Amino acid sequence: MKVRALTCAMLLAGGALMPIAASAKTCTGDAVETQHSARIGGKTLRYIACAGTLPVRNLRGEVRGRIFYTAYLVPGGKPRPLAFVWNGGPGADSRTLQFHAVGPRILKQGKLVDNEASPLGVSDLVFVDPVGTGFSKADDPAHAADFYGTNADIASVAGFVTDFRTAYRRTGSALYLAGESFGTWRAAGVAERLIDAKVPVAGIALISGGIPLGDLPDRNRLRALSLVNRTATALALRKLAPELQADQPRALAEARSWAEKVYAPALVAPDALSAEDRARVIAALARFQGLDPATIDAKTLWVSPRAFRTGLIAGDTLGLFDMRKTGAPEDDSSDGRTVLDYYRTALNYRTGSYAGIDAPESDAGSQWQYDQAPITPDSLARARAGEGPPSPSQPWTLRAMEKAPRLRAWVATGLYDSLNSCAGNEAVAAGLPRAVSARFTLRCYAGGHMMYEDPRETLRFGKDLAAFLRP
Repeated sequence: MKVRALTCAMLLAGGALMPIAASAKTCTGDAVETQHSARIGGKTLRYIACAGTLPVRNLRGEVRGRIFYTAYLVPGGKPRPLAFVWNGGPGADSRTLQFHAVGPRILKQGKLVDNEASPLGVSDLVFVDPVGTGFSKADDPAHAADFYGTNADIASVAGFVTDFRTAYRRTGSALYLAGESFGTWRAAGVAERLIDAKVPVAGIALISGGIPLGDLPDRNRLRALSLVNRTATALALRKLAPELQADQPRALAEARSWAEKVYAPALVAPDALSAEDRARVIAALARFQGLDPATIDAKTLWVSPRAFRTGLIAGDTLGLFDMRKTGAPEDDSSDGRTVLDYYRTALNYRTGSYAGIDAPESDAGSQWQYDQAPITPDSLARARAGEGPPSPSQPWTLRAMEKAPRLRAWVATGLYDSLNSCAGNEAVAAGLPRAVSARFTLRCYAGGHMMYEDPRETLRFGKDLAAFLRP
């Protein structure tokens, strides 16, 4: 990668870098501007990076901090789409998506290399670190709590998106919002908030967080369909009977069919089953999940995500994000140092410290207020069993898509993720009004929560996302 600080502003002209007047600076405010190139989509793409901050407001409209962003912009030519990208947590910075999947440079074996599949080939990208993560901070530690809640988070990020588009004169660009995990709530909630403010949103990319639609009434069906992920995991770990191990596609299809036709109705009314039917359900559950039938709750017939992860391999716990993995998570401290060096040298950003690398980890997650919906005993019990946050989302996605008839949604899910279900997302989308469900694109990848980290899926993920962002 070629890097040069823009002490003298440059523009692309006729495919070459040509010096222009120093006043024609692309980045605004305190952002540091640098020029780069990377091999993307089989071509050398030249782009400008802007690393800087913008003021951020709390729910009362008071400026109480600054959000740090990393923007990658390709100058010249016709207007390009503009995609804002963030991770989740709550309390996560944008490192994972930026440096493992979407950015122009990604980490491979501890080094940054060109990302052939980066969507920068079709859309400008802005990676966002919410307050308390990365270089983003409240103006005073006492004000951090102003942003550590679902409603405040959505409001502050929506304000940031609006301010960035204005500051960079990009109000005419097609606007996309992409979030991972909890970041899907942020993407859907920000989309609705912007649409209510008459800001058109072209699309939302929902990665590894399902489809934020509130407390779904057919929870038993979604629980049943999570069986497909369990079967895939047990297959990968070679814990199923030989006849299932022999043909993965057939085994997954059989598991899904049984989940729809038998298991979902059984979960609705387990007490109504005869002793024989109950025994048959338990035997099938054990067969499709590789579990000892004695470990399955004969009363509820439900195996929680946590129970499956601790029960499949004696003495071991399957990974939360990728159930094919066991043991302690890999140490990624060296990757953090590589990222920090990238900001300090390649992007020439010398200000502040980065939470989780050269400063303490963010405390946003432990302080978070799930104020978008009440926390009930049932919702808290589900969270403790590994079934998501302590209270449900709001139906941001449905409301946004009903208010904006052209808004599209792209949903990406990993087959080995304990927190999401490919089959479940398909069922949820299919159950929406036809005018809404027709605007969904669903993708299932042979990976975990961060499915793009699987070498076999990195290129596919990037190309699929780029196709969604392509004008």
